[in-house]
Amino acid sequence: APRPRFARASAPSAARAPSRAAPRASGDADKVGTVVGGVAGPDEGPIDESSFGAAPWDPADGEDPISDEILLKIVLSQISDQEVNELVWTALGYVKEIELDMETLTGKEVWKPTNVFPKWAAKYPEAPDVIGVTRKYWPEIDAPVKEACAALTRSVADDHKQGLKKTLRRLGWKGYRMDGLTPNMTRRAQVANWLLYYRRELRGVPIEELKRRREERRKREEAEQRTDAPTGTTKQGVV
Repeated sequence: APRPRFARASAPSAARAPSRAAPRASGDADKVGTVVGGVAGPDEGPIDESSFGAAPWDPADGEDPISDEILLKIVLSQISDQEVNELVWTALGYVKEIELDMETLTGKEVWKPTNVFPKWAAKYPEAPDVIGVTRKYWPEIDAPVKEACAALTRSVADDHKQGLKKTLRRLGWKGYRMDGLTPNMTRRAQVANWLLYYRRELRGVPIEELKRRREERRKREEAEQRTDAPTGTTKQGVV
């Protein structure tokens, strides 16, 4: 059975009802077509997601919690750091539960690794902060956040590294300028790109099928002598 990620009941509250008219980064691009396996321009429609490894979101299930509009809100900082974390945790397979503190008789929110991808779960049995909600960048505080975000980024397959820019261009977002770039902005873009990769290649695909595809990719990497690449290979993947 498909991995139960992003059922309507499990999506973070901020992402359950994204606006269809999410603000564009610039301009007023309209959806006037669909690009198949190419790059969407400012006056073109979204890229056809049926050409990727995961089935496109079914509109009958409501709004996609990681739609293009939600990804745009992430990079425009219109969704809080914690809500971005929760989108990632849900995609990775962590499940939010409320545990009762017997001393205070109050509920405590806990994210458990119930359905987490195998390799990721081995390294992160607890859901890691991948954004840096404290926004304190001293090494003793930020090092674990930096490493978790880097691990997520390295897991994105090479042919999806530029997916976010290509996808959000129709909404007017072409990336950040170097002037004024902050660690928070950089991580938001990295996380949004991983969510896009997850949406296109991992979401809803049974784990055994993902493992089969991983093995096929590994063999291709060996044939191409790419097994030592520092990022984007099966070695860095979450499966």
